[in-house]
Amino acid sequence: MKKFKTLLLVGGLSAILCACGLSGGRVDTTTVSFSKDGTITETIVEDFSQPYYDMEELKGDITSEISAYNTQAGDAEAIVLGDVELGDNNVIRVEMEFKSCADYKTFNEKELFWGTVADAYGAGYEFTSMRDVNQDGVVLSAADVLEKGDMHIVILEEAQQIIVPGKISYISDGVSVIEEKRAVNLNEGQKAFIIYE
Repeated sequence: MKKFKTLLLVGGLSAILCACGLSGGRVDTTTVSFSKDGTITETIVEDFSQPYYDMEELKGDITSEISAYNTQAGDAEAIVLGDVELGDNNVIRVEMEFKSCADYKTFNEKELFWGTVADAYGAGYEFTSMRDVNQDGVVLSAADVLEKGDMHIVILEEAQQIIVPGKISYISDGVSVIEEKRAVNLNEGQKAFIIYE
């Protein structure tokens, strides 16, 4: 995990458990979101009240790490830094836009896949059983999941909120659906699977 993310994400799971909402259209907890056009946006939202934190130093670290990554990737827009804000109650928000899942995985050193179920299978992912969020008690086996080949899937391992551009239909253990297009992975380091329409 990158240095600035390590600094920000101390106690991150408690923040996820306490605040999984949207505030005025903005997320108020650490979130990765996906849009229909392929954009991946990560928003880190964390407490920044410790006296040894320095906002300008942190912003400089983030800018330097993104610049170094983009240089190495040979693409000045592989990662684009958005807003870095210190808001009320010493809560910091850092927004980053990633051109691809590969950029996210390499930069964050964490798993992320976004595509169709068929693409995920072709990329070598092994599926687990998943619960149907619309029918209590209905569980898909790994083989059943493969039959959903044209549906979209997100696979990740960070404990954070996930926003997708369609209605969530199936989730793996450790994932909780908040509303139609929002879920949260509660198990850091364990692969979470979310299939949506």
